[in-house]
Amino acid sequence: MINKMKLALAGAVIATGMVSNAAYAATEQAQATVDVLAAVAITVDAPLDFGVVAASAAGGTVTIGAGAAATAVGTGVIAISGSSAGRFHVSQATNGETIDLTVGNPSSLTGPGAPIALSGLGLSTSSIVYSSTTPETVYVGGTISLNPNQTAGAYTGTFDVTAEYQ
Repeated sequence: MINKMKLALAGAVIATGMVSNAAYAATEQAQATVDVLAAVAITVDAPLDFGVVAASAAGGTVTIGAGAAATAVGTGVIAISGSSAGRFHVSQATNGETIDLTVGNPSSLTGPGAPIALSGLGLSTSSIVYSSTTPETVYVGGTISLNPNQTAGAYTGTFDVTAEYQ
């Protein structure tokens, strides 16, 4: 009888080891989702134009505000005519989304004489809510610093305007 009990106990132990753990596991399938927004694009409508400036022996600065009616104001030099703030608009994005705007990375204006420093860049607004039916115009202003006796001629430089989702 003891041998039968030992045999039954051994069989129970072996049977327990053969039972699948699947009875203790569960599997559930879940979804993965994403909403892809349209890529943001920004378009230059007009450059930041400091216009016609008369240099001086002392040098000086010309500043244009970041607005539709901005005009050049000279200090130490004479801002004569033709100035305007830079003008941009976001040309592609998802309607109703907020777009942050930044300006930076100015390069000096180069031409026939010494480089003219470009600084103090500013925007008319730092964010917009995008609408494809009524695109919002964004203006950029800044300051140039002419050197004493700046050589006459045309000078050009660059800066970056960045638009990205908030």
